[in-house]
Amino acid sequence: MESSPRRTGDIEIKYWEYPAGPTEHPAKISKTTEVTFILKGETVAEIDGERLVLKAGDYVVISPDTPNNTVVEILSNAAGLTVKAPSDPFAKKIIS
Repeated sequence: MESSPRRTGDIEIKYWEYPAGPTEHPAKISKTTEVTFILKGETVAEIDGERLVLKAGDYVVISPDTPNNTVVEILSNAAGLTVKAPSDPFAKKIIS
């Protein structure tokens, strides 16, 4: 998100969509707080080593320095919003 209002130094908002199936989205760790809202579909997520299924209407709050991947696998076509605060393009580190 290169420009406001979706990204400022205070907050970043990202809309995303994935088709059903596995993803190549890597696990990461970040220095920011992240909130992901599932708008439609179902995803398999891994948050701090715990696997869970997120469905439309669910949300997860991820604290800084927590290993996570909210889209390990897409069980049914999914869309969501991820809000990060503060917005920092250098805060995220991909982990194995």
